[in-house]
Amino acid sequence: MPSLVLSLCLLIAAHSASAQTFPNIVAALNSTGHFTVFSDLLAKSGILKDVNNSLHFTVFAPTDEALAKLPAGTLTAIEGDPAKLADFVGTHVVLTASFHLMGTQQDKQIRSTNNHWIRINTYNILHTVTADGVNITVKNIAVTHGTLHGLDGVLVPPTSSVSQIAFKRADLSNFTSLVVKANLINYLTASSDGTYFIPSNDAISKLSPAALTYLEAHPADLAETIKYHIVRSMTVFSLGLKHSLSMTSADNNHDLLMFLEDGSGGFIINDAKIVEKDIIATDGVIHVIDKVLIPSRVQAHIDDFGAVVG
Repeated sequence: MPSLVLSLCLLIAAHSASAQTFPNIVAALNSTGHFTVFSDLLAKSGILKDVNNSLHFTVFAPTDEALAKLPAGTLTAIEGDPAKLADFVGTHVVLTASFHLMGTQQDKQIRSTNNHWIRINTYNILHTVTADGVNITVKNIAVTHGTLHGLDGVLVPPTSSVSQIAFKRADLSNFTSLVVKANLINYLTASSDGTYFIPSNDAISKLSPAALTYLEAHPADLAETIKYHIVRSMTVFSLGLKHSLSMTSADNNHDLLMFLEDGSGGFIINDAKIVEKDIIATDGVIHVIDKVLIPSRVQAHIDDFGAVVG
């Protein structure tokens, strides 16, 4: 029996000696030299104490380079206001889970300390993972009781839904007017994850009067046209777009949307240019385009009507 006890003690001691230890969050942030500013903000915000007391936490830390890209005076204003500082840091900290990035995590949402849902998207073909559309450039650094991820930007929590954003913006009023005429207001709010390519007022003005008259007089075709601008159940930020990528639209025929790089860092969807990207919402993302997309079947109906699209 004494020899058994001795053997067990030696086994436990050997296991303890070989057990892996991890740095605390501050040591991890400071070790690379790329997260020193956020480390300082974390300490000043008072949230570091909560992190140290948590048994399972996640920190999404913007790099020093990302914070340096903020508009002049932004960081100073945040540091000078305790409430803003706590809110800014809290947006990047999760105290209820140690979130490890692995496999495909599409539209996974985790709640930050200030009740902001952080949306995680994996774009496997591009080997890219984003948090609220921001590139996660450093992944899965193990720290004591938690996980650290590095960002090349800052998280800006969405405060409005896709519908709320669209209906508030004067430059999208023609689109929302068509949504109302097609009786699709509820459709616009029915999904918690989606990608919306919304034509601007200028884009809709490019439609010929005859084509617009046809669409307004035929609600079913109008609804199909609007749904052709939507990808359901998947939030695709611009970092998830790639030349020759195609996606299935939400119209009844599930027509494909094709993406092409425009040579200047932007994207064309079918034949419409994305002129404003990554307008994040609580239920997805909006990209504004400069031309109305017409499904081929609706295009044929407009042709039969004797009208040209524009």
